[in-house]
Amino acid sequence: MNENTTRTLIPEAGAAVAAAVRAGAGADLAGPTPCADSDLRTLLQHFVGTSGAFLRAGQTKALDPDDPWGASAKLDEQDWAGQLAGQVEAMSDAWSRPAAWTGTIEGAQMPTPAIGELGLIEVLLHGWDVARASGQPLSVSEELGTELLRCLEPTLEQGRQFEVYGPEVSVPSDAPAFTRALGLAGRDPDWRP
Repeated sequence: MNENTTRTLIPEAGAAVAAAVRAGAGADLAGPTPCADSDLRTLLQHFVGTSGAFLRAGQTKALDPDDPWGASAKLDEQDWAGQLAGQVEAMSDAWSRPAAWTGTIEGAQMPTPAIGELGLIEVLLHGWDVARASGQPLSVSEELGTELLRCLEPTLEQGRQFEVYGPEVSVPSDAPAFTRALGLAGRDPDWRP
């Protein structure tokens, strides 16, 4: 599989995450998440920022020079589910266009396809985090899980150095690809609030 596969599967990822986010709308913002140091409010704040940055990159081919990864984004605490779900859907729509994968992205330090693949990783991993924290399932196809694994594996060493991923969580070798990807990224697939 390759970036064309990521491009064709990212709408599935966006739709699955948006549905889980909307279903979890009543969750306690002070509640725990699979991200050990983050309550749900903190996780959502981060995810709104990063999904907004990936949306901007996919639509405009540029990152914000003053806030490339959306650290200053504002979370709408009254309608966080609508805000985040809408943004994830828009981001996946932007990256489903072939033009998003060509040329360069102003302000990015890596090739455009790598940015798009990181967007898929971000949406699925943090989408799972939010879904799990709010008591919702996040189901993806085996094809999408396999593509997540393909995109994730080359980023693991650097991601662990920067504490983006935790230590690997052991999962059965015959587990679905999405479950294996969660374990590789340091998430316990059995985590519950």
